[in-house]
Amino acid sequence: MAPESSFPKAYVRFLPSVRAKCRRLLGSSEDAEEVAHESFVRLWQSGPCFTDDADTRTVVAWLYRTSTRLALDALRRRKRVGQPMEDEVSLPCGGSIEDSVGAKRLVVALIQSVSSEELEAVIVCRVDGASHIEAAEILGVSERTIRRLLERFDAHVDKWRKEFAS
Repeated sequence: MAPESSFPKAYVRFLPSVRAKCRRLLGSSEDAEEVAHESFVRLWQSGPCFTDDADTRTVVAWLYRTSTRLALDALRRRKRVGQPMEDEVSLPCGGSIEDSVGAKRLVVALIQSVSSEELEAVIVCRVDGASHIEAAEILGVSERTIRRLLERFDAHVDKWRKEFAS
């Protein structure tokens, strides 16, 4: 458990970025808020301590890994219960609603067909913009493993696109 004096400091400092990350993944402010708060509950219960700036990287990596996994779980639950992903459509610059909805459907289909490890690597690298080195640290694997996971994911995407196009 995190020391009582350090938890509020970590919460105030990291909640906005964790919530924003979850919002990008889930497309719903309400779901993002729930996942972000659950991540901090888990930090409080069993996460690393945050006592000073030296602990920042460890705590951020732990929070990002935990929130990514919780967000993926939320997306999987959403798919199982048939909840639409279009609740809150946020359009990319120059994008259409159809493109945004189509991209979200692609994400749901991919979530069902690839491993959690691949998804975590893709989210940390391609959604959050972490380098392979940073992703390796966040996910607790080697940089080589990150590259392999991304390559496997890309192979799944290529296969899925070919099947989808035909």
